Amino acid sequence: MYVPDHFSDQDSTRAFALMAKYPFGLVITIAEGEPFVSHVPFKIDAEHKRVMWHLAAANPQAAHLAQGAVTKLVFQGPHAYISPRWYAAMNVPTWNYAAVHVTGKVTSLDRDSTAELVVAMSRDYEGSAGLGEFESTPRYAAMAMAIRGFALQINSLQSKYKLSQNRPLEDQRNVAARLLDSADQPSRELGEMMRAMLNDH
Repeated sequence: MYVPDHFSDQDSTRAFALMAKYPFGLVITIAEGEPFVSHVPFKIDAEHKRVMWHLAAANPQAAHLAQGAVTKLVFQGPHAYISPRWYAAMNVPTWNYAAVHVTGKVTSLDRDSTAELVVAMSRDYEGSAGLGEFESTPRYAAMAMAIRGFALQINSLQSKYKLSQNRPLEDQRNVAARLLDSADQPSRELGEMMRAMLNDH
């Protein structure tokens, strides 16, 4: 990922917060010289600098990962179109966004760890009861056998926050205000991120 200095951010706490808030991302591997991409929800373990997920066993990428393929995970935060009319002086349009890329060693999870991962993710989204009694049924057990779990131990984390930092402070404030006033939720989330970054600096 190309990251000019003014868009780079070394705050790993902020990166893990973005990953946890926007946990649906990309698993990218290279197989036979070609990129292969899966779109998956992730489980973020900031304490141990680890990311976990599962794939259908029939997904060819499950085999790529088990064989040690070079792997990159991509997380995309909020993003929005930025009109040059929001600047003090007319310029060209652009797009603001936040993204985090991570790489590291991938290991395959055993059956028990994969089952624990699925249960934990179910509780993240369904509440403390998870899927209830269904988790004890033969059908649930059969479906669990059809997936493969993986964990990536992060050794490289790269964050890019393209939030108009290359513009004068007045423009940055104007852009944040316009985004916060938008009817579009991702735009408002991006505006909140810009306002927080401005307050940090």
